[in-house]
Amino acid sequence: MAEEQARGAYRAGLTPAADGAAQTGGAEFAQAPWWRRGVLNGLIFGALALGAALALNYGELPGLGRILAELPAAVGLSAAVHIPQILLTAAAWRALLPPAERPDLGTMGLLRWYRESANALLPAGAIIGQAAAARLLARRGVPGDRAGATATVDLTLEAVSQLFFTLAGVALLLVGADAAGLLGFAAAGLFIAAGGAGAMILVQRRLPLALLERGLARLARRWPALRPDWVRDLQQAILRLHADWPRLAAATLWHGAAWVIGALEIKGVLWLLGVEVSLADALVIESLAQALRNVGFMLPGALAVQEGAIIGAAALVGVAAAPALAVALVRRTREVCLSLPGLLAWQRAENTSLQIATDNRR
Repeated sequence: MAEEQARGAYRAGLTPAADGAAQTGGAEFAQAPWWRRGVLNGLIFGALALGAALALNYGELPGLGRILAELPAAVGLSAAVHIPQILLTAAAWRALLPPAERPDLGTMGLLRWYRESANALLPAGAIIGQAAAARLLARRGVPGDRAGATATVDLTLEAVSQLFFTLAGVALLLVGADAAGLLGFAAAGLFIAAGGAGAMILVQRRLPLALLERGLARLARRWPALRPDWVRDLQQAILRLHADWPRLAAATLWHGAAWVIGALEIKGVLWLLGVEVSLADALVIESLAQALRNVGFMLPGALAVQEGAIIGAAALVGVAAAPALAVALVRRTREVCLSLPGLLAWQRAENTSLQIATDNRR
């Protein structure tokens, strides 16, 4: 019998000693400190996320490489405009936190960068990035329910400010006498922006708490650290924020400023391509393109939807398809160039925050 077991182990490529070593190694990993297992799992997740991002965007990489080689100034201008946008949106999120708990603007900017990186390169990245950024904020000392609530309300206010921005774009378009033939396109953008903002507010105020708590209770049997009443605490924190009008107004204004800066990016890139547009026309393009882009929110970076939205919105103000496509590809190239290192930095931040939490518990 022992010989048959030895032959079976040999056929499987294992000696009894090697098999024992493998079992010992598995036991050692299972008994390792939670933070060490978390770091290893985080590294594996980061590698998988980066691989998925490259695979999902692989077909675009050659074209984006050509844009980077042929239009480096346009890509540089796009990045130079977008970095202040990240800081403005970070200031919006920061404004929702109590003054005593607010991290510095640089820290909030990094969290916003991680969220945008996930949104640009991963499927359903806005949801993934929001959850990751809220978790990292909680690890910096902000209570978990408040971190989740501010991240959720910040995403909602971004949609609300986008609605105002889209309204401004439609109003400017209506001023133009020769744009009547494409008003249906503009109306679609406005409807999408209004629907998205309204749905977010409604869901937050009418969460099916009993159903969610039952689902969390079942998950808690597998993961005991999960609290079924967490979702109720989250909604209460969200509702408290909904009643804090000064903070909501401040965050909305910061987001509004960020949307307007996006119009400068459109105007500047078109100028480098030899196409002159007014700031009002650039605002029309940016406002409607961003509203229509929301249709592809489940795709990484609204793949293909963003390009079509920019071309269609640019047609409203008389910009030909070729330069509009170049603008869209410049923006896509900038997103990839900023988001790939953003995913790596996000993973490093996850590991660092785990180590800090470990040190604080000792």
